[in-house]
Amino acid sequence: MVRKRRLGIVAGLIVGGLAASSFALAGDNPLRAPKFGHGTKFSAKLISYQETPLTLSTAGFGDFRAKLVNDTTLHYVLRYSGLEGGNVLFAHVHIGQRGTTGGVMFFLCGGGGKPACPNSPGQAEGDVTAANVVGPLGQGVAPGEFAEAIRAMRAGYAYANVHTATYQTGEIRGQINSHSGENHEK
Repeated sequence: MVRKRRLGIVAGLIVGGLAASSFALAGDNPLRAPKFGHGTKFSAKLISYQETPLTLSTAGFGDFRAKLVNDTTLHYVLRYSGLEGGNVLFAHVHIGQRGTTGGVMFFLCGGGGKPACPNSPGQAEGDVTAANVVGPLGQGVAPGEFAEAIRAMRAGYAYANVHTATYQTGEIRGQINSHSGENHEK
């Protein structure tokens, strides 16, 4: 009986100590949403080794540069060269962290109301507005949600991808960096 009582007291002290330490750790600091900067310039270096789910080894490379013109318009330039997969089918920006595959947020060329992609070496230039954002709804970006697409780019959770006839899941890819101090090329 005494043993049970001692065990109960010890258990109570442990639970009480854990509760007190949890409160002490949390303190009066409210939970705050993460901030991803207010970058207005974005860039990515595209190579085949960044492709997923299969890493590729091609001579293809490229770069993506974009500038937020205002709260509703993103101007971009995508350049690529050395692609080995034949005709360039399309290029777009996906939501997704490095090493994962994500859904398309908007097209750069070859779909979504954008002109066809030129074959390699090539360049696509244009503007993105809410009308160009196609999703992906299943990843929290609804069609037309321009601010969500920009937020993913600022957070480093977006990548540019160029798809060719041979490498239809993508031949070159690059994680997009925001030029507000964050670097996601690691």
